[in-house]
Amino acid sequence: MKKTVIVGAPCKVNLSLDITGVREDGYHLLRSVMQTVDLFDYLILGPGEFPGIFIDCDREQLICDTTNTAYRAAQLFFEHTGIKNPAVHIEIIKNIPMQAGLGGGSSDAAAALVGLNDLYQAGLSQSELCALGVRVGADVPFCLRGGTMLCEGVGDIFTDLPALPGCFILIAKPDTGISTPDSFRRYDRAGKRLHPNTEQMMATILSGNLPDLGHEMYNVLEEVCELPQVGLYKSIMLQCGALGAVMTGSGSAVIGLFDNKRAVRHAHRKLLTHADAVFITRPVPYGARAVDGKK
Repeated sequence: MKKTVIVGAPCKVNLSLDITGVREDGYHLLRSVMQTVDLFDYLILGPGEFPGIFIDCDREQLICDTTNTAYRAAQLFFEHTGIKNPAVHIEIIKNIPMQAGLGGGSSDAAAALVGLNDLYQAGLSQSELCALGVRVGADVPFCLRGGTMLCEGVGDIFTDLPALPGCFILIAKPDTGISTPDSFRRYDRAGKRLHPNTEQMMATILSGNLPDLGHEMYNVLEEVCELPQVGLYKSIMLQCGALGAVMTGSGSAVIGLFDNKRAVRHAHRKLLTHADAVFITRPVPYGARAVDGKK
């Protein structure tokens, strides 16, 4: 067993999000073009003083009990590998806003699986880690893989897409979060809605046409979002030159696609007076992975 492993857990954004159905068990079937960006949580994993899984975090708002996604991922890892009486400490350094639709919890779970696989030198393949991760949440397998992908079903069907050409993705989050289950319940009550043209979005990515990609950005959950900040942030981004803007995931964060550094900086400055957190990010072609500092 290694002494310490540090894993970077990148933020995910949804360039488009569609709901294609609901399974008998209540799980919604999704079809979403997703992207990882260079805003990271970090997990530091090492031996614990006593048997058990111990989670710490630098944010008081994050619950660190058995419901924590990293804890649940660790439980599944130890059950699958048959490691008895593990003693592990996982410290989570949070940078990704919570209840924002940015996949922070899913990425932390992915990072926990990557870190434990490295720490214990278990040798599990990425496919095996994804099979464990989907039991924690639908976005966890994508957060393990990362890059630009079409994700379908309940997070278990993937289509690799080319990396986006040079661009910036601006993220703005209000001081109010949105519960994912509440967002889906509102969608279910609302009935039929408009849907994104996912095939056309994939075609724009394949051709590398960023303006057309921006035009195709759409999220069915945005229609049932009741936060006025979502519309405000989109308007500011578009006025400042965004090629497209959309709520990500179940919200409450909004993302804007830019191909111009001056424009994205201008939007960043304007949004700082309206949003609780604003980040200029770039796409990255990977998911959770060990970073320098591993001992």
